[in-house]
Amino acid sequence: MQLKKQNQSTITKEEWYEILEKGMAKVAKMEEKLTAFPHTTKNGEWLVHENGHWTGGFWVGLLWIEAILNGDKDFTSNTALAWAKKFSARINDNKTHDQGFIFGPSCVLGFHLTNDKELFSLAQAGANNMKDLYEERSGFILAWDEPGYEGVSIVDTIMNLPLMFWIASKSNDPEFHRIAEDVAKSIIQHHIREDSSVYHAVRWDTTDFNVVDRYTHQGFSKETCWSRGQAWAAYGFANLYRYTKEPRYLEMSMNVAEYFWNHLDDETNLPRWDFIFKNKEEEPYDASAGSIAASGMLLLSDLLKRDNKNGLAQMWKERAELILNGLVKHCMYSDIEKYGIVEKATVDKPRNSGINESTMYGDYYFIEAIFRLINEDNKVLLDLLY
Repeated sequence: MQLKKQNQSTITKEEWYEILEKGMAKVAKMEEKLTAFPHTTKNGEWLVHENGHWTGGFWVGLLWIEAILNGDKDFTSNTALAWAKKFSARINDNKTHDQGFIFGPSCVLGFHLTNDKELFSLAQAGANNMKDLYEERSGFILAWDEPGYEGVSIVDTIMNLPLMFWIASKSNDPEFHRIAEDVAKSIIQHHIREDSSVYHAVRWDTTDFNVVDRYTHQGFSKETCWSRGQAWAAYGFANLYRYTKEPRYLEMSMNVAEYFWNHLDDETNLPRWDFIFKNKEEEPYDASAGSIAASGMLLLSDLLKRDNKNGLAQMWKERAELILNGLVKHCMYSDIEKYGIVEKATVDKPRNSGINESTMYGDYYFIEAIFRLINEDNKVLLDLLY
């Protein structure tokens, strides 16, 4: 397991603080303009959704991190709290698996800061929505309960399962834990290939509930590897280990993250939108996949450090820093008025949607990664995160 040609970060800790400050300046500028949840940009301008779509939780997460960095002592009067409570409109939205994305960075993080019971209730509603989508006969959570997606699971769901583990521990309801474990087992069995790359989507037969297809919906082809799906899996399994201490999740996270690392462009340490295009300059990056993976690798590093596996912890920290270096050099914004914090994200290349744009998830995980990096020895702050 070797580092790449550039084998250490060229950015000092003091400079990371400056980069974080620049990122939060963009958040402050966005706050001045936004009246609805930002989703992704189109030609550099934010597309917004009143109910938050599946990405609204990341905006609230950025606002919570902003409050922490500002040294707020009373989080109960913070702007983030008002935004988080807008998700009361989503408590019965049991048509999408994206509950952890919606309620994790917003309500779980917010609850840790405020102990506000309404935020707990909102997060619990999200977990219940996931329970409604659970199909025990297949062992999966349905991605979307809508026509055309019958019997479809996507690997992104691994990021939402921690919500169920968290609620299980807080409410002493083992059913949430049992379901999340069953779904994680199914994802390992059916979404992860032998080489530790991921299938984005799995479809099961809705009559006998056996898996009938595995494919990559937003990647180049059925058998290639969509880089953002790989990032979701690397981060998601690390977070499952954090919540459960099940060794198989830690091992799976490291294997998936290793594949991600080995398929980055050699000179920039950044992911193309599909890993079949490694080093292909004519193909767009997906900077958001880099953000997610960098934060996931820093989570891995923290978990390994707590387990006294210091050599592995240092390796994943260094790899995460190299990805962040690439993002800062090639993808961070230059115009305060346009785009988000991180540019050059790719939403859905096969459908020509959101190419070289900004995304809420790309921005959130970039900031979260730097937050993890500068607070690597502060367990109290790191444990606030979803």
